[in-house]
Formats: sequence, structure tokens, C-alpha cells
Amino acid sequence: MKRALNEEIEIGISGIRKLTETLKNHYGFDIGVYSSTSLKRRVVKVMDLNNLKNLDALIQLLETSESFFPLFQKQLTVEGTEFFRDPALWRYLRDEIAPVLDRNHMKIKIWIPGCSTGEEVVSTAITLKNAGIYDKSVILATDLNKEIIKQSREVIYSNNKLEISENNYKRFLEDESADLSGYLIKKDKGFQFKDDLYSNIIYDVFTGTENLKIKGINVVLCRNYFIYFTTQYQEKLFGIFTANLSTNGYFAIGNKENITFCKDADKYALVNDNEKVYKKISA
Repeated sequence: MKRALNEEIEIGISGIRKLTETLKNHYGFDIGVYSSTSLKRRVVKVMDLNNLKNLDALIQLLETSESFFPLFQKQLTVEGTEFFRDPALWRYLRDEIAPVLDRNHMKIKIWIPGCSTGEEVVSTAITLKNAGIYDKSVILATDLNKEIIKQSREVIYSNNKLEISENNYKRFLEDESADLSGYLIKKDKGFQFKDDLYSNIIYDVFTGTENLKIKGINVVLCRNYFIYFTTQYQEKLFGIFTANLSTNGYFAIGNKENITFCKDADKYALVNDNEKVYKKISA
């Protein structure tokens, strides 16, 4: 039975507790790392997508169908919004960070912890190509499970995403004549990016517990990722990022995010206040 479009879902503390226990017991997956507001919003989204009328129906589905769990994780994640979001950040990566990395490293390693639907990954690859260092770079793109990773690599983007992405790209290059067409493959219902853009991208699962297969990361692009988690889990994640980021490596977060409360914050210097880019200055 479908819910009426204007029918709101009420999710209480006891319901979230029951959902949390179900996921831990059946799958070892802890949704307690998400902030309560973000978690409720995400859970409602999953219920809407699957036409579930209440939280008990979602819990029952998770308890009786293991095949639904990867889809649940995928639907729980926040999808990327646009390519080259905050164009000034990408200019800073190209003009200030890339030349330093090019001079100091034979191989440049960049980690995007939450690759989602791939907008950040593609934007990074194009920026590195624009800087002339893509061939000596490797991008590690990670997320919660293989379903999300597959989506990030194989997604067909809708055409309505192209206009705002093109505008961001023009602002990134500061060139009104610039366009993304050279990177695109047109599809019946949208567009994809050409395979060569993915040649130096490695996809892997990262849930916060795995050891990275690539060591000595030079850049962590963690923008608009922290904000959805509790402060305790942000602290844990930041410790993981710090452990895997090389000294003199760069760490970028979103404009509304903050790392000053983390115990490892004193290992970093703020190098771009507007774009929230930090440099790791001590081990």
C-alpha cells in the first residue's frame, strides 16, 4: 500500500533505535554515525523510494531480504549535485596545489572518500587533465559498497544536469566559451564521460574500517562529507584521513564544515580560508 503524497512519516527515537539494532545485528552496519537530523531525512528518502508506509515495514524488509541491504545503503547515501561545485576550489587545486605536487612527487595520489554518483570524481579528473598532471596521478574513489561504486562509474547523467555543470566549468576556467563536450558521450537519456577520463581512477569500498590499498595520499577531497556525521564519528574519520595523508599533503572540506574540534587539527595549517583547504604540517 502506497502512502499518500502529502502524508508525513513520523520517526521517533524508539524507531531509530530499533532500526539501528536491526542493521547492526543483521549486517554489522552502524547508522548511529549519522547525525540524527540527517539520518531521519535519509531514512524517509529510502521509505519513499520503496513505497514503504512506515518504519516497521522498512525494518521487516531489511530483516527478511538480504538482497535489499546494498540498495538500502545506496539509497541512504547523499547523491552528488553538480560538477565543479564551487569553481574557485577547482581553480585552487589546478593553479596552486597541482604545481607543488608535480614538482615534489613522481606519483600523485588523491582520495575521495564518498564518491557517490561520481560528480566529484569526474571534476577531479578533468582538473588534473587541465593541470597537465593526470597521467602521473591516481584517484582513489571510495564509498560504502560495490553497488554505489558501480553507480559512480556507470551512471548516465541526466541532460538537465549539464547546463549548471557547464556554467560551473566556464567559471572554473574563467572562459565563457569553454564547454565539456570534449569529455562527453551523448546518450538517449543523458550523457556519460569518456572512458579515458577513468583510466587512472581506482574504485574501492570504504566503510570507515578498511585499510586503504593506496598509501601516502597527497590530497583528500572530503567536501560536504563530514557534515552528515556525528562529531564523534567525524573525529574518527579525521584520524583515518590524517594517518593516510602524507606530510605536506592537502585536506579539503566543505564551506560549512569544521575540523578545529578534532584532536589532530593542530597537525594542519589553513592555506585557503575561502575554500577550506588545509595542509598537513606534521606527522
